[in-house]
Amino acid sequence: MNQLVIYSEEELKRIQNIELQALKVIIAICSQLKIEYFVIGGTALGAIRHNGFIPWDDDIDIGMTRHNYDRFANEAAVLLPKGYYLQTPYNDNINPYPYMKVRVDGTKFVEYSNRKLNVHQGIYVDIFPFDEVPDNELAGLKQFNTVRKLVNIFSLRQKPDLTYEPTRIRDKIKSIIRRIVHYMTKIIPYSFLLSKIELKMKQYNGTNQKGLECLFFPKIKTEYALKSTLYPLKLHRFEDIDVYIPNDFDTYLTSHYGDYMKLPPESQRFGHKPYLVSFDE
Repeated sequence: MNQLVIYSEEELKRIQNIELQALKVIIAICSQLKIEYFVIGGTALGAIRHNGFIPWDDDIDIGMTRHNYDRFANEAAVLLPKGYYLQTPYNDNINPYPYMKVRVDGTKFVEYSNRKLNVHQGIYVDIFPFDEVPDNELAGLKQFNTVRKLVNIFSLRQKPDLTYEPTRIRDKIKSIIRRIVHYMTKIIPYSFLLSKIELKMKQYNGTNQKGLECLFFPKIKTEYALKSTLYPLKLHRFEDIDVYIPNDFDTYLTSHYGDYMKLPPESQRFGHKPYLVSFDE
């Protein structure tokens, strides 16, 4: 088994503060460009349950509808202040992620599988696209499975290594197999694969479906919300700022976490430190 490495309290606080400042920059740009965003997942949970970060959480996640997501990708980079970098799958074909991140210069937050990649790997805020998905469950499952296969191929193509350091014989064999498959998938043009993913994700946009979903998550409906649950967005406190959250946050968070106001056992209240974290700001 791989040894579990967790943050010191000082490390986690520094990461959270850097991410919060990046979030403020993103919100300012969204306001300037009149781009709509909303916090999702653990960030939304933290807003409601803690009025800020979940104390042991180490990331911020933002959602945008496809129209807003595309606008941010195309227009935000020139508005970012010095010290920030908009990493998208469109401006960096070594990028191991098929979605956007706003990265902070002078920092490092490097996952094991990405440690040898020559890309910006600073501390970041994730920005995910939300698309209409079919109301019909079978059609939704078909779409999800197709996107999942394409995203897995993308990951294999971009990242030669496992997500963790292999120490057991079985994992070392898996690592060798992955590296072989990685080089095989390199024959697929990057732009072709990315366009296939996006085409499939956007398949139902404009067809008046009831729900929106980010299809990048490995389990179906991980990040799904009815439009009637999401809108109209409302503001809620997050640390020292106000952020947009789903209007019916109770329905949204219950569908994600069940009894979301109940804290997990103390033994589970920690963040997972990546391969490398540094703050050479």
